Amino acid sequence: MTDKITIKINGKSTAVAAGTTLLRAIRDAGFKVPTLCHHKDLTPNGSCRLCLVEIEGESGTEFVTACDAVVSGPMTVSTDTDALAGHRKMLAEMYLGRFPNVPAVKSIARRYGVEQSRFAGEYTEDAKNSCILCGRCVNACDEFVMERIVQFAGRGIQRHISMPYGDVDPHCVGCTSCAYVC
Repeated sequence: MTDKITIKINGKSTAVAAGTTLLRAIRDAGFKVPTLCHHKDLTPNGSCRLCLVEIEGESGTEFVTACDAVVSGPMTVSTDTDALAGHRKMLAEMYLGRFPNVPAVKSIARRYGVEQSRFAGEYTEDAKNSCILCGRCVNACDEFVMERIVQFAGRGIQRHISMPYGDVDPHCVGCTSCAYVC
């Protein structure tokens, strides 16, 4: 028998199993929270930061990524405060500046009223299938194939996905797990 914990999401009380991610609890309660990096078959990593929610718990109010935070006790969750909307709008503008033609990014930007980005520049990638650095492929390689062949390389604006030393790794079996989750 799984212990149920009652939490309040946007004023609505709901009982969820202990250990459930906040994102799952929020979606099961009928609310939407945007994500770019979340994939149902992968361990969440919170890299896109769009699923940030506000929780009030015993230790006060804090912002957490809903995809990798788990329900462990009573809490009050807000998914759409002014502070969260401002945070998501800024992220949408940053993503749009770097990846202006990626459909998922354009959708998030529209949702938060962002039509143009002041962050466009030298590192803007115009292709519709540009890598948005969500990390799904890295996690898929690690979790499905149990290898660490595909990894992040570089720092800051020069971050990218690569195999070790920028060369095809002989351990890669061509399973296409990375492409499947992309």
